[in-house]
Amino acid sequence: MKTVYMTSLFLILILLTGCFSSSTSSSTETSLRFTYWGGPLERKAIETLIDDFNQKHPTIEVHGQLVPINNYVEKMNVMAASKTLPDAGYFPEGSLYPWVENEMLQDLTPLLKSDQTEEKLDYTLYQFNDGPIAGGSVANEVMNLYYNKDLFEDADVELPPTKAEDAWTWDEFVEVAKELTVDRDGRNANDADFDSSRIETYGVSNFTGWIDSFLYSNNGGFVSQDGKDLLIQSPESIEVLQEVADLMYVHHVMPTPSDASTVPATDTAILTKRVAMVVDGQWAMQELGRATLEDGLNLGIGVLPYFQKNATTNYGTPIVAFETGKDEKHQEAVDTFLAFIMNPENVMLLINEGLWMPNEKAWYEDTDKINRWIGTPIHPAEYEEAVIDWAREHVVQNANYFWEDRQQAGDIIGPALDQLWLNNKTAEEVVEEDILPRMERQFGDRYEY
Repeated sequence: MKTVYMTSLFLILILLTGCFSSSTSSSTETSLRFTYWGGPLERKAIETLIDDFNQKHPTIEVHGQLVPINNYVEKMNVMAASKTLPDAGYFPEGSLYPWVENEMLQDLTPLLKSDQTEEKLDYTLYQFNDGPIAGGSVANEVMNLYYNKDLFEDADVELPPTKAEDAWTWDEFVEVAKELTVDRDGRNANDADFDSSRIETYGVSNFTGWIDSFLYSNNGGFVSQDGKDLLIQSPESIEVLQEVADLMYVHHVMPTPSDASTVPATDTAILTKRVAMVVDGQWAMQELGRATLEDGLNLGIGVLPYFQKNATTNYGTPIVAFETGKDEKHQEAVDTFLAFIMNPENVMLLINEGLWMPNEKAWYEDTDKINRWIGTPIHPAEYEEAVIDWAREHVVQNANYFWEDRQQAGDIIGPALDQLWLNNKTAEEVVEEDILPRMERQFGDRYEY
C-alpha cells in the first residue's frame, strides 16, 4: 500500500509540474493580431507566412485577420473607438495621413533604419512633412505596359520597347494603338471606313485609373514632390489629361466608361484579344502569369510611353504598427514580426508568383537575388529590362507616400475627372471649373490656384 501511495504521489507531482510548466510557457508567449486584405492567393500566402513566423518564434504567436478592402478603414475606425485595434496590419495608402495626424500609428523609423532590416528603397517609405515613418510598403509595385504578342504579330507591328532608352514617344504609342484597334470587319483605326461603334479589339485600356506616371512623364502631376505646390493646373498636366481622354473620343483606341463594362479584367482582356495592351501595376503579373501557364497567353511586358521623359510611379500597400499602448515587450514582438514580413526572403512565394516586388535595394542590384526573384515560368524573358531596370532608374515617388492632403484632394479630383472621362468637359474646363474652386474652398490659402 505504501508503494502504491508513493507511486501515485509521484505521478501527481509530475502532472502538477507539467501543468505548471504549461502555464509558465503560456504566460511568456506574446499574442499579436495582424489585419490584411487580399484575394484567395494572397490570403493563402499570408497564412503560410504567419504559420512560418510562429514556428520560428515560439514566444510570439501571430493571428491573422482578413478584412475586406472595401470597408477596411471603416473597420479600423470601429476598432479604434472600441480600443480593439490590431497590433499591426495593412493600411490603404491614400488614407494614411489622418491616422498619422491623430497619432494612431507608431513611428517605424527606429525599425526601418536599424540593423534589424535591410536597406529599403527610399520611395517605398511613407513619411509626411519629414515626420515619423508611418509605414513601409510590404512590396514595391511599378506601372508597366502588358500586351498580347500574338496580336502584334497578326498586325505586323513591332513589339513595345523593353528598355527606357527605346521607349515610344506618346505620338508613336498612339499610332501603334491605332494599328491594333480593329472593328468587327477587320479594319483598324487608321482605315477611313473604320467603325468605332463596332470595335472588336481595343489597342489599349486602363489609362484613366493609373494616370500619375504620364503626368510625371510630362513634368506635371497632382502636386509637387515636396507636397507644397499644386501641379494639376499646369499646362503640362492639362495636356496629359486631355491626351488620355482623346484616346477614347478622338482616336477611339481605348474603351469609354460606357464601353468598359464589356471589357473583362486585365488577364482575360489580353487573353481573349479584347485588348492588345493594358497599363497596369506589376501585381497584374500574378494573374497574367497564370493565364500564361494555364491558358497559353503569349504575354509580353514593356516600358511606358513618355511625353518629355521616362517615368513610372510606385504603389505598395503600407504595413503599419497601430498605437495600442502596450508594454515594451509587446512592442518588441511587433517589431520582430514586421521585420519578418517586410523581408523579401520570407515572402518569396508572393514574389515568385508575380504579386509582389521586393522592397529592398539589393534585390535590384544583386544578380543572384534577381535570378531568385524572376527565375520562374511566369516571368517573360524581357522582365528584367522592362521591370527591374525600369524600377531602379525611373520611378517618381507617388504622392500617396508624402502628400498629407492626398485623401481629401482625391475626393475632389476623382469625381471632377469623371466629367472628362465621360466627355462632358475638356481637361482645362474640368481643372478650372471643378477642381481648383473646390480645392480652394477645402484648403484655403495652403496652395496657389
